[in-house]
Amino acid sequence: MELANLLAQERGSPNTVRVATQADAGAIMRLLKTAVFSHLHADWYLPGDWLGSPGFVLLPQAKKRTEGNNLVAKLFQNEPDILACLVATADSLPVAWIRVAAFSRSNGAQQILAHMVAQTIPPLKKQGVTQLAWLTVEEWPCQWLPTLGFYRGSQIETFVKKDRDFPDCVTVPGLTFRQVYSTDTSALAALEAAAFAPMWRYSERALTIARPQSLSFDVALLDDVIVGFQLSAGAESGAHLVRITIDPEKQGLGIGSALLRYAIEGYHRRGLYTVSLNTQDDNLSSKKLYQRFGFKMAQRPLPVWMLDIGGNSGTTKTE
Repeated sequence: MELANLLAQERGSPNTVRVATQADAGAIMRLLKTAVFSHLHADWYLPGDWLGSPGFVLLPQAKKRTEGNNLVAKLFQNEPDILACLVATADSLPVAWIRVAAFSRSNGAQQILAHMVAQTIPPLKKQGVTQLAWLTVEEWPCQWLPTLGFYRGSQIETFVKKDRDFPDCVTVPGLTFRQVYSTDTSALAALEAAAFAPMWRYSERALTIARPQSLSFDVALLDDVIVGFQLSAGAESGAHLVRITIDPEKQGLGIGSALLRYAIEGYHRRGLYTVSLNTQDDNLSSKKLYQRFGFKMAQRPLPVWMLDIGGNSGTTKTE
């Protein structure tokens, strides 16, 4: 019993969860490299971009007490400075995403996760967040999230195209393409707001951060007015179409097909012939477009878990 108490003291208590600061950057990076459980859904951001925000919390290792107990000293001499961390942040209100989660050990991880999520909720609500979302790329969170009040929402499906064929596309008079300019991001963010629900939107900040990191980033103009864009990233096996957005008022004219073909032809000029993309399982119009271009579903859908935290939606939903 005495050893158990010492271990608990050395490992730290979930009650010591606090906001991460710039001074924690090195320890957080070490944790992310060695974590037993980890989750990263940062898109174009880096974890360090959120340091200092109230939604970035961590559980520090309790100060090591080595005097008078050599056994404890030996057990914890290689312990990380941080036992766990969590990032919950909103790119487009009123939805925030769990962007980062990492735990140095499995023992007690579920309890620590509960404490960290609970600490992020009050500041998120102050910002106007009403829902918290978690895209479960890994299996490990799925067994814990229902106990925290999360319920399964939509799913993300991955499609891949490996052939070099194209369907017939109509010619759209007045349609041109060019590389994105830094001055375009405000207009593109407005298109995002018109075309997507808040949880799927890219903010102007996200688009600005994405621009220098992208494989290709092009806008579609109809009579010199921006009506859509495509944003792509490099992938291990080729290219990944991150985003294709068309002004809802201009959909149905063939702009999406023309822009998709333009993007893929750009990949081919770079010698990239395997193309992947993600879309929501209920986005039927986009799936129809991708399948017409020869994209095929490549892996199991990834569930998105939701937690209602704002307004009067305090009840837990079930699937």
